[in-house]
Amino acid sequence: MSRYASPDVTPRFLLFHLHPISARLLFMRHVSGSILAPRQLPLLSSLIEEDPPEWEMALSEQLRLGIQLNEDLGFEPGMLLVDGKFRRQAEIPRGRVDLYLARFSTFDAPHDAVRARGGALSPINELYGRHPVEMAVLRWAFDYLLNS
Repeated sequence: MSRYASPDVTPRFLLFHLHPISARLLFMRHVSGSILAPRQLPLLSSLIEEDPPEWEMALSEQLRLGIQLNEDLGFEPGMLLVDGKFRRQAEIPRGRVDLYLARFSTFDAPHDAVRARGGALSPINELYGRHPVEMAVLRWAFDYLLNS
């Protein structure tokens, strides 16, 4: 049984691949059109704009969430690694949702594996026009990834 009161408040993840040499940054867009996994946020979501406090996820929690995320999306174990320092939140009708980053661990972008699940890897400039919460998460993630 989930530790969350409702499936609506389960964490969401923005999946990305950052090439270690070229630094090309790609984000996964899912079959639903959303950039958040394992499912999109409800339409009536809004951002919690306040800057998050200094925070770091425990390694055991990173591993637990990573295992669950890989399993939920049908990826090989270890393909997605949860970032333990990035967390934002969104308000939804039933509570607050934590928003995290998860990185594809492959050297090259796993286009075939993503395509096999109905998704696509895209640069940020191809992802404009999404739900305002998703756009804000993209902006925060882009800033975080390029400045860390």
